[in-house]
Amino acid sequence: MIVKDRFNFKLYLGLHIIMEWVILIQNASILSDNILVKFSIQLSLKNIAKGQCFSVHNKSHEDLKPCSRFSRRRYLVLAIIILLLKQFNYKMYSHSRNDDAYSDPLKLSKTAWPVPTFEVIFLPEFPINETSLINSYAIINIISKGAYGKVYKVQKKETKDIFALKTISKAKIVSEDAIKQAKQESSILQAVGHHNFIVNSPDRWQGRKALFILTKFITGGELFSLVEEYGSLSEEIVRIYVAEVALALDFLHNAGIIHRDLKASNVLLDSEGHVVLIDFGLAKWLRPLERTLTFCGTFEYMAPEIIKRKCYGHEVDWWSLGVLMCFLLTKKFPGKNITRDLLENGELAIVTFGSLPDEVDNISLQAIDLLKRLLQPEPKMRIKSILGLQRIAFYMNHDVRSYYSKKVSPFNLLGKKIENAPIDKEKNVFLDFDSYMGINNAHCT
Repeated sequence: MIVKDRFNFKLYLGLHIIMEWVILIQNASILSDNILVKFSIQLSLKNIAKGQCFSVHNKSHEDLKPCSRFSRRRYLVLAIIILLLKQFNYKMYSHSRNDDAYSDPLKLSKTAWPVPTFEVIFLPEFPINETSLINSYAIINIISKGAYGKVYKVQKKETKDIFALKTISKAKIVSEDAIKQAKQESSILQAVGHHNFIVNSPDRWQGRKALFILTKFITGGELFSLVEEYGSLSEEIVRIYVAEVALALDFLHNAGIIHRDLKASNVLLDSEGHVVLIDFGLAKWLRPLERTLTFCGTFEYMAPEIIKRKCYGHEVDWWSLGVLMCFLLTKKFPGKNITRDLLENGELAIVTFGSLPDEVDNISLQAIDLLKRLLQPEPKMRIKSILGLQRIAFYMNHDVRSYYSKKVSPFNLLGKKIENAPIDKEKNVFLDFDSYMGINNAHCT
């Protein structure tokens, strides 16, 4: 903004000087024309006094003005103005682009064509970069597939660092009118990636056919896979996971963000077994007291207010946390008689929200109490803050905020070890992508 104001001041100063010169030139022109008229009159009287009979034509002020001198002066003024404007526009344009691209005389000689519409609609969240993706990254394997694209495990050739690369089809986004949602995902990841329990996204860009989001690779796998491997987890481990996810949700809500897709498969585990919240595809900027009506999420984790198509707020994420806690303790989801057919047919009268499965008989009363408070069908009575969670008996003698420091490793409690998979440096499946990426990564702060 300072650079732009500086150029505006220079332009104003230059135009002011030009206008002063124009006024001086015009005054000089009028003065010279008056002298010429006066000289012509004197010459005519002198000739008459001498008896000369030739006549002097009466010429107006405009007729006596030399045409050639008038054209050269006006052309000079206009040329100066055009040159200054071109110089100003070039400086402004060069500052808005990458300076390296304009340091090469060959590139400066090329015409700067307008950016296509299918690239403009995703700016500025997804910048356009010009370094080949194939030359920068090597594919290791495919992590997962989704409705909008795939997630790859990749290695950066220059630094040998491992990342997860999410690809999103532009055509799919445009056809489903999800442009705003894709841009929100990028901006949200950039804003919150520094949190201990939220995935970090160091870079994002766009190609001609796809959007790309680069995130830190998490080595411990999904929380869902951990439950599939070990079955129901102990309350000691669940206490850690619930606290860590709650700290992430509390941070998001205080930042004015609602996640709306919290589930076991969207919670990854690092090398020590601590949670990392991912997939902000359904996340949205939403202030603490605001409400929204969008029907979205994963069926088993949806809060009653979403299913009933009512206005909802951040409380829906705390309901999802209750569902996640129930799944970790019992490997079952809460809510009896809830099926997709009932929801599609609108038969919600027979649905019981928040009812616990029979397997809760094997857990403590403190854990059951927390489940009931999180799975409260009435949003106003639901736990929805770290302070409310701290007051529950399940966390008696445990400081919820202390879990942010990651002092206790869940994997150590389980006796689980993480083995890194071998990297196939020669494998590369990016041949079907025509994307480009930047040389420098824009790290989140």
